[in-house]
Amino acid sequence: MKISALVAAQALSVANKSTIDTTSGRLVGIESNGVRAFTGIRYAQAPVNELRWEPPVPFASNQTFNVSTPGPACLQQFAAFSANITIPVFNNPPPPSGEDEDCLFLNVWAPTGGRQEKPVVIFIHGGAFAFGSATLNEYNGESIAGNQDIIMVSLNYRLNIFGFPSAPDLALQKSNLGFLDQELAIHWVQQNIQYFGGDKRKVTLMGQSAGSVSVSTAYARHTEWNPPFRAAIMMSAEDTSTLPTPDFDAFNSFANSSGCMQAPGASRLDCLKKVPAATIHNYTNGPLSGSFNPVVDNFTLYDDLLNRIRTKNTARVPVLIGSTQDDGTIFVYGAKNLTAALPVVFGSNAPSAETIHSLYPGLNDSQALAAGYRDNSFRCPSELWSAALVSSGIEHVYRYSYGAVFADNQPLPGLGAWHTSELPELFGTFNASTATWAEKVLSHTFQSSFANFIKHPKKSPAQNWPEYGQNGTVANLAYNGNVDLDNVVQTVSHSTLDSACDAFWDKLRDFRP
Repeated sequence: MKISALVAAQALSVANKSTIDTTSGRLVGIESNGVRAFTGIRYAQAPVNELRWEPPVPFASNQTFNVSTPGPACLQQFAAFSANITIPVFNNPPPPSGEDEDCLFLNVWAPTGGRQEKPVVIFIHGGAFAFGSATLNEYNGESIAGNQDIIMVSLNYRLNIFGFPSAPDLALQKSNLGFLDQELAIHWVQQNIQYFGGDKRKVTLMGQSAGSVSVSTAYARHTEWNPPFRAAIMMSAEDTSTLPTPDFDAFNSFANSSGCMQAPGASRLDCLKKVPAATIHNYTNGPLSGSFNPVVDNFTLYDDLLNRIRTKNTARVPVLIGSTQDDGTIFVYGAKNLTAALPVVFGSNAPSAETIHSLYPGLNDSQALAAGYRDNSFRCPSELWSAALVSSGIEHVYRYSYGAVFADNQPLPGLGAWHTSELPELFGTFNASTATWAEKVLSHTFQSSFANFIKHPKKSPAQNWPEYGQNGTVANLAYNGNVDLDNVVQTVSHSTLDSACDAFWDKLRDFRP
């Protein structure tokens, strides 16, 4: 009896495996619930030792690899001053395979059966270019792939000092290594997605937060001629105007702390490449580290993306774009004194407390601060992008604001429809044991509306959802408890949402360098 059970289990194990030949080798994944999952596919050579701080090198092989478990996340940076919130909220539970400098892996979920040459969505995760991973449980693609008959791809890219070092030792066009990683992964999809049943002509880029910024930069650097995607989804953050002068202070301080005292250049970089990754990781997560961000290189990132749109120097494909009603709450959580918080939150461009209250009458200090953060960082960039796209003649622009709030998705009291709160609903990874009926219905509705855009980007994603157009019509999603596909949209004029943007924030986001 025990032998028979063992034989049956072995047969089931074999039956549940799925094998595909790709440029990365023969990949052995697993099949479950009608979806083939290939997790931990290496798309670039390990960016370690001599390849640290170098553009990614494509990985090619004819060997067989078991890709049934995710690869490790790229090394994470959680700023010491905010780690008490960012770690429990955005890294709980942490990536299942841990962190490593060798991290350039991607994942593919491909439904069995259904249509051939399926539409494809490439998801780019967020995390302020400092943390995050495609391997987080929240981003498991099985539900959306299986329910919607689309192929889901997600990818890791180098982060913080490893991906965006802002180092004077590097050639400018080799500085935004994380963006170069993303481009290589997109190229991998173009080369290989047909083997999974996908159509490389039907690729949509989708990102959230820093991932959405990444999508916006990809949209801007690819021109109208043959971009490697036919549509884009940007969720809660887009790049607008960026100062062209890089700031090297954080990298120089790191180099000095590492004992590499040479002048910036090849010799210092060679010294720094010998520093153990664990030592660098400890430094960047310590109190002395600065932050590391993309720099304008006019190659992966341009200084004025909005102007590139207006002058028709970008990809010209349909866009789904938006933010959440309470995108700002988590970033200013616990701030009580508005006057003291404003320069910390907004830096040298901080408005006065009087200005904030004039923009948000009727809100208390904490609420007004959160609304200002939401508008400056998320809502106003969506408005500026939507308007620029439409004014340049791009059709099929759909803008939304997400307003659903569920009690089991409030890691801190009073966050509302907070930044990233829509992702469990989109991926279908919400807690099924605590979710209400309304949350389960909304997950299907939200997932279906985004999948509709991925499948047919020139059609309305949901009933009563019009294009943004010259009138600036926005779809409020799941406001007032509406969760069904036929009533989830309530249309509103952009002026209702964007009054503070028009009055103040837009001039900070849309400037000519």
